[in-house]
Amino acid sequence: MSNQPNQKLKLLYLLEILLKKTDADAGIAMNEILGELVARGIDAERKSVCRDFDVLREYGWDVIFDTSSKRWLLAERPFSAEELVMLVDAVQSAPFLTEPMALGLVKKLKRFASESQEDRLDQRIDMAEYVKMSNPEVFWSIDAIQEAMHLGQKVQFRYFRFAADGSQVLSRDGRISEVTPLKLVYADGLYYLLAYSDRYGDMTPYRVDRMLDVGVSDEAATRNEAVATWQLQDDVRLSFGVFGGSPQEPVVFEIGEPLICTVMDKFGDDLDMYPLDDGRAKVYTRAPLCPQLFGWLFQLGTNVKLLGSKKAVEEYRTYLRDIAALYDESVTA
Repeated sequence: MSNQPNQKLKLLYLLEILLKKTDADAGIAMNEILGELVARGIDAERKSVCRDFDVLREYGWDVIFDTSSKRWLLAERPFSAEELVMLVDAVQSAPFLTEPMALGLVKKLKRFASESQEDRLDQRIDMAEYVKMSNPEVFWSIDAIQEAMHLGQKVQFRYFRFAADGSQVLSRDGRISEVTPLKLVYADGLYYLLAYSDRYGDMTPYRVDRMLDVGVSDEAATRNEAVATWQLQDDVRLSFGVFGGSPQEPVVFEIGEPLICTVMDKFGDDLDMYPLDDGRAKVYTRAPLCPQLFGWLFQLGTNVKLLGSKKAVEEYRTYLRDIAALYDESVTA
């Protein structure tokens, strides 16, 4: 036994067998375990395997023997089947990941699943319904941004937008931009870099998946009052995406009962809401006066009415008038 070249790997192989062949609902008999070891070039005795299981238990793995089925199994795993399903769904639905990146992450997650759990995960791998970005540099871009923040340096990159024909067009004629990174945020399924731009003198958001050639600049991050006093809540309401120059304002809605859950999903269940006599409710909260907010209100139709502030109502009216003007019968194509 001691002369077997794979004998030193026996403990690792046993753990691999338990991870792939068993879970809380399915075990493996000792004869099957010994057969799996032979297939890996290791002859072992029952007693030695039991001693190895003691070592795994001592390390923290929940190896148990089910007396009713006479089978061994790994009762508690790094991730439960339900947790793996949620993680796979999150990876597949993340638009900032390209399809190959998402498939690669799912493949790694499946290493934590038993064979029976893998079958459940395989049934979910269909990305045709998801919109995926085409920039494979996102992972490395995020890493470079975090490194720059750690070192107190600026981030350098090129930025692009899409032209009418769908092609990528580099902003600023392809010149490199350098900004002071303030925070990375995840909103609406995308990563954004919130950064202070010396060029514009304020906070500017950048979509990370539209940043190219991201790296740590040799230039130190800007240190001024605007950077020192900036706070995330001053500029961003993540429920309505990431944008600049739209601080949160007090707003009041009157909503119909069918929309109560919708409004709570958007603003949280701790918002100030008071029932009215007709089954409707009045909601007091804060939100940025921006197209994202007005578009959200518009899609709710007549079941919601914006009551205040006066500034919010006037800006929403302007938003609606501008949209209506596009469809004025007097306007010809």
